[in-house]
Amino acid sequence: MRQPIYHKTRNAGFGLVEILIALVLGMIMTIGMTNVFLSSKQAYRTQDALSVIQENGRYAMEVLARNIRMSGYQGCGNLAAVVPNVLANNMPGSGTFSSNQSIRGYEYSGSAFSPLYGDTGSTSDDPTSVKAGSDVITVSRAERVDSCGGNLNSAMTSDSATLTINGNTSCDLAVNDYILITDCETSDLFQITGISKSSTEVQISHGSGSNSSARLSKPYSTDGQVFKFIHSDFFLRQNSFGQPALFVRENGGTPQELVDGIQDLELLYGEDTNSDLAADQYVDGATVANWANVTSVRMDLTLVSKSQNVTVDSQALTQQMNATVGIRNKLP
Repeated sequence: MRQPIYHKTRNAGFGLVEILIALVLGMIMTIGMTNVFLSSKQAYRTQDALSVIQENGRYAMEVLARNIRMSGYQGCGNLAAVVPNVLANNMPGSGTFSSNQSIRGYEYSGSAFSPLYGDTGSTSDDPTSVKAGSDVITVSRAERVDSCGGNLNSAMTSDSATLTINGNTSCDLAVNDYILITDCETSDLFQITGISKSSTEVQISHGSGSNSSARLSKPYSTDGQVFKFIHSDFFLRQNSFGQPALFVRENGGTPQELVDGIQDLELLYGEDTNSDLAADQYVDGATVANWANVTSVRMDLTLVSKSQNVTVDSQALTQQMNATVGIRNKLP
């Protein structure tokens, strides 16, 4: 009789050592994947912040450069040759429009402007809430008017007659706007006291009250060109979210935010000291001897990201941009 054969069975599965090895390998893989994820997230955050501040910087540079380049523009006449007859009583800034006043720069200490804003002792027209230690630049210029403007439709019958220009009801002009009219020999700058718009033309009145006189320098003919006059203050201040931002104030009105993330604005002015129409030295606004000799502006912007955990030390990302802009109406 055969005896049954019994086989010893062994326990199936992983041993303790194998389990521990698997756990260690799993932890290593998890840590590695986590590091890759965190590195990718940090790289994305940095790249995103960099693209935003570069876009903000380009926009700020473009706005400032365009305005600086056009400072002193009044159509066909250069300010050095044709100085406007200013009739408007409440002109912003210094109250004049000349080669010595078309562009001005100031440094704000936190309590005062250097030099005095508008070269006046009054502070009632000063930009407010300006960031301490930053620069302020003011630019005065004429520009074409949307949906209207150009030359007069008909010659003025007298020096106090209403101006008639091409346009329609969407013409971007209103009472109290500042207007410059010129024929390349003479210029007048006044404030609109009355305006009438139709589907084909716009009539502009320039009576006394807002102006020192209703009489222009002469009755302009159809070669008289009509522009809107704009005096712009560019400066830094905090926006409603507590972020540093570039603001503009036009004709003494309410400041408007242009772009945020501008931490600092520093400006140097190229001054022509030997009458060759080229900058011989770059100085700050408080050091310029004669603003009529400023032919260019050197801009330095410091930009900052909104997020504070962008860099490796968990700080905000910053970048600097700079450019030099020539003043078109002063260059040869």
